[in-house]
Amino acid sequence: MLFTIQTYLEEYFIKRNMVDSDGYAVRLANMYFYHRSNTEDALFNVKVGRIRTVIFLNNNIEDRKSFEKSLIRHLDKKYKKKQGSNNPYFPGGTVLEKEKLQRLPRITIDILINEFINATEARAIDAFWISRKQGALRQRPEKIAQGLFAVFTKGTLLNRSGMVLREFQSGIGFVDVGIFLSSVLHLVEIKVITDDFTGLSQIEQYMKTEKRLEGSLLIFDSREPDKKDDIPSRINTSSGVVKIYRVDINPRVPSSLK
Repeated sequence: MLFTIQTYLEEYFIKRNMVDSDGYAVRLANMYFYHRSNTEDALFNVKVGRIRTVIFLNNNIEDRKSFEKSLIRHLDKKYKKKQGSNNPYFPGGTVLEKEKLQRLPRITIDILINEFINATEARAIDAFWISRKQGALRQRPEKIAQGLFAVFTKGTLLNRSGMVLREFQSGIGFVDVGIFLSSVLHLVEIKVITDDFTGLSQIEQYMKTEKRLEGSLLIFDSREPDKKDDIPSRINTSSGVVKIYRVDINPRVPSSLK
């Protein structure tokens, strides 16, 4: 639901020839998804009005309040009833992973990502496919991957010191996901690969911009089982160390295994 709302907002702005240069659609989608169902109309309007953005200035919109109220009405008409209790949704929930992580004295980015990989490979592979047999991915699979990772992370870090940022600006680009653990920012670049390995140059650039000596590249591998070559677990770059994690979203069918 989160990435569906974000996509709707992005397309809403495009149809009106609006330029969203600082990710307003992303931040509004996150606020709507996590806060709309349990926030009264007037207070929610105030929260939305506090989002820092240049979208209204850049698009010559003088009456921000009226525009946002109209936009919220559009979102409510389309999504409010579907929100229900608005609990973050990951297929099968994140209760088991949350309880496991809550028991740990310290959560590292490595532990968090590996828990996500295990949960995704066990319960969320179908989220990426129209037909896995025919090799047909859903539209914008990287948005699906970003949404799943953000929702999983927010769900499992609940009541722990940590914060998740999705698509935040870094230089002239946008980091897919940023995670603060113990006040340390961890950069995560997400790629769905259908052929060649990719994403290294992007995460390297973000590490340089944010002055981080370590970054994470989260690969969702949709290649056919017989066409998967090895992906290194870490690569040293001029900006620092990139740790690479692979989620197999196109595994062999169990019945084909001996």
